[in-house]
Amino acid sequence: MNIIKRNSPNHNVGRNGTIPDMIVCHISEGSFDSALLWLTNPQSRVSAHFVVARDGRIVQLVAIEDTAWANGTSNTPDKNSWHGHSTLESVRTRAINANRYTISIEHEGRQAETNGALTPAQLEATIQLVAHIRAEVRRIYNHEIPLNRRHLVGHNEITPRTRPLCPGAKFPFNEIIRRLTAEVPHDPPSDFARDAWEWAIKNRLVDGTNPKGNATREQMVTLLMRYDRLKQGVKN
Repeated sequence: MNIIKRNSPNHNVGRNGTIPDMIVCHISEGSFDSALLWLTNPQSRVSAHFVVARDGRIVQLVAIEDTAWANGTSNTPDKNSWHGHSTLESVRTRAINANRYTISIEHEGRQAETNGALTPAQLEATIQLVAHIRAEVRRIYNHEIPLNRRHLVGHNEITPRTRPLCPGAKFPFNEIIRRLTAEVPHDPPSDFARDAWEWAIKNRLVDGTNPKGNATREQMVTLLMRYDRLKQGVKN
């Protein structure tokens, strides 16, 4: 996979102490070249970490360690009134700028024409890019971004009122997850933990990947919260 570097001035250095744990997919609503021009124009005040062309080219505009201006969110919910409208519980409960904990990928296309569907080359490039992002987050932050629909999401799930059609109903989230999950080396849990691991998967406490990986404090408190919800009969 070849990633072309082209810096955008539209970003914040660092992530203000947060760890990126969610990948957000967008549609550019224009050509690849026009997207690059807009996302690198200081007057636009928008950007994304990556842009994927219909022919499979990938350009990186913002470093993973830095905050791209991608999701139309801020730290002032009273001003923009977006936190409470997100369809994602993790976005609503955190109630901070979603750009801080997300990595955004723009995809060349127009929603009215494709409804979010990707070309074969674009799909293959996106699958490789998501794998690359997860590996980089693992290397930089010692954190594993889970392969599920709570962590690979659309812009419309972050801000459904302002971006209800981004990236589109046909965006292949599940295909990307299926392909990447199938490519994860099989590392089964140890015999003593097998029954407990299967129970945790069944009750949606874990996503079933990386059973022998180290858990961060964020993952531990999330696991405790899910277990508490399970005891209360609340669906995770």
